[in-house]
Amino acid sequence: MDAPEHEELLRDLLALRERGLIRLRHLDLPHLRLAAARCHPATGHVAAVEKVLRDAVDRLGEGTLGSAAAYTFGLVRGTRDWTAAARRKRAADVYRLSVERFRKNQERMLLAQVADQIIALCGEGGEAGAPRVAVGARIPLESDGGRAILQVRPIELISGVDVLVNSENVYLEMARGFSPSVSGAIRKAGSRRGPAGELLDDTVQRELHEWMAAHHRPGLTVAPGTVAPTGPGSLAFNGVRRVYHAAVAVPRPGTGHQDVTPSTIMLAVHRVFALAEEERMAYRLKTICFPLLGTGAGRLAVRAGLHWLWSAICENLARSRGWEVHLSVPEPEKADIVLRQLSP
Repeated sequence: MDAPEHEELLRDLLALRERGLIRLRHLDLPHLRLAAARCHPATGHVAAVEKVLRDAVDRLGEGTLGSAAAYTFGLVRGTRDWTAAARRKRAADVYRLSVERFRKNQERMLLAQVADQIIALCGEGGEAGAPRVAVGARIPLESDGGRAILQVRPIELISGVDVLVNSENVYLEMARGFSPSVSGAIRKAGSRRGPAGELLDDTVQRELHEWMAAHHRPGLTVAPGTVAPTGPGSLAFNGVRRVYHAAVAVPRPGTGHQDVTPSTIMLAVHRVFALAEEERMAYRLKTICFPLLGTGAGRLAVRAGLHWLWSAICENLARSRGWEVHLSVPEPEKADIVLRQLSP
């Protein structure tokens, strides 16, 4: 089953934007239905179209683009039965533009981005069979410089790597230990605990607070892309020597959302390598392990986040010889996407 073409999807998306989800059952949207059948073959065609649309908009993240797209199609709770004009007005408000200016510029870009994401979903969902990789796999990757390895396991379980990179917010406040995030996992694994599991020392976060105090930033933010080093705490038992906290996520006030930009990811990677070069001799550093920066709380799509991360890694591997880089990807499904995107 072939994926629909971009222009074909755009025509269907324009029709759906005009008529709205409330009339979805009665609309002739052959190309959206083709994409839906490819991505969700076991779902009824009406539900599958809405699901693939939601999936595509979710991949845009919760910044202005994703928020405006959600209003455009009536995907925000309570907007499903809004008129096309009311949905367009609310989407324009997200960008703080007049309706006319939004219609001529941002709306066209927005619809094209949604079409791109649907095509990407067709490519990912259209691959037959289960993921090609299993949990625990170590797979060599092609790079422009040093050695690179994909590890299909959570970052806190990786052993024999000198530096773990933690994806952090600009307050350098780590997530709680029970959080299903890289930050929370590193915090929990790095803490010192007693025989009953009681917390004796929140080691990594304590050292991060000390770094903030030394740089006169307690309670304040650091610049996006800042990288702060700490010791590994109990992660030393895994052979880890240093944890580098990359401040890539900027929390949006009054919400639970965080924004991550490609330029911040690339800047953080450059600074990780620069710091590693500075500490190389003192800590005998040879290997660095990155998570997929920005694809968790930052809500970047895996392919987009990986593109910027890997571009910066390869640039630094070509410039600074002798490093071995690992990518930590816990889920086999995401690891499969990584392999497909990085395969020559």
